[in-house]
Amino acid sequence: MRTVFVSGVTALGLACMPATAASGVTHQGRQAGESAPVWRLTRVNTLPGDDVLNDVTALGSGSVWAAGHRLVNGGQRGLVQRFDGGSWKVIPGSPPYELKAVTATSDRDVWVFGPGKAARWNGRAWTTASLGGGFAATDADGTGAKDVWAVAESSASARYWNGSSWKSVRLPARAAAVDAYKAGDVWAAGTKGDRPAIMRWNGRSWAAAPTPAITLPASGAAAVLNDIAVVGPGNVWAVGGVSWEGADDEGDDVTYGRTLVMHWNGRSWTTSIGAGNAQPYTEVEPDGKGGVWIVQSNWNSTLWHVTGSTWRSAPVPRKAGTDAVLFSIARRPGTTTVWGAGFTVPQGDPDDPSADGTLWRTR
Repeated sequence: MRTVFVSGVTALGLACMPATAASGVTHQGRQAGESAPVWRLTRVNTLPGDDVLNDVTALGSGSVWAAGHRLVNGGQRGLVQRFDGGSWKVIPGSPPYELKAVTATSDRDVWVFGPGKAARWNGRAWTTASLGGGFAATDADGTGAKDVWAVAESSASARYWNGSSWKSVRLPARAAAVDAYKAGDVWAAGTKGDRPAIMRWNGRSWAAAPTPAITLPASGAAAVLNDIAVVGPGNVWAVGGVSWEGADDEGDDVTYGRTLVMHWNGRSWTTSIGAGNAQPYTEVEPDGKGGVWIVQSNWNSTLWHVTGSTWRSAPVPRKAGTDAVLFSIARRPGTTTVWGAGFTVPQGDPDDPSADGTLWRTR
């Protein structure tokens, strides 16, 4: 799933990150006082140095793959970890650059993505392919070994793997996230100008979805979609946020934000912009029962469980004395089990903060 980076935080320069609460959420039907199904903290890495997990994907077999980066001898290189149903292991020989996205169709067909490159694990070794120097994938998804898509939020083109090579395919807008529902039916979400954009692949070409016009809350505001999830032909969710620059009562510069949700019911799109200042939605994933999980904010996130018109909240669990960053969530197909990946750090402003790749899952 889509990875959204915490504003103001570099890959490992974490000590300066403010703990901004996700507040002001006022969407229709939300019942914030009710508890969602429980998430649990399942693993905190103990690797030497700092490490971060940027993305996670799960297979129907129960295998889970996570990708990110770690520091080795003072240099940054890719980190790929696999859960085999019993334990997590680091995959050797990972690419020597940060990995932003991962997708897998089997344990012998795993793709990870870094700046201008894609690397494939065949169960024994890595092979690398070029995607073009200006293409840094932010999300990827596929339906099979010969049907994989990658998108980059800065590009109005996608990359498509046909089983033998990567091809560049033009998009109607820039896409930050992609969801391959089935072969010949792929959805993507992002932006066009200062407006949200949703696109769909019909097996031959991409076309922009006819979404309704929205009224932005302020001059200079921009709306972005960070992720998209296809629950079914008549149930598609896209989430993001609206932001703009302004000044507070003291005249200091402030960045304002509101949440953004778009939903397709099989006939039409509905759009909802939050009424109060709030952190954006960053991830959306089917829950396996017709609803979705939505992540709000990366830093000490709130998890929203949406069933029908009811929204129930749950915090991201973390050990006492730590802050948590949740970058990505992914469901094991055919189940209601959802995994999350990110990192945890000591609270406060330590002189030498240590990031530890962290994984969560629903009970």
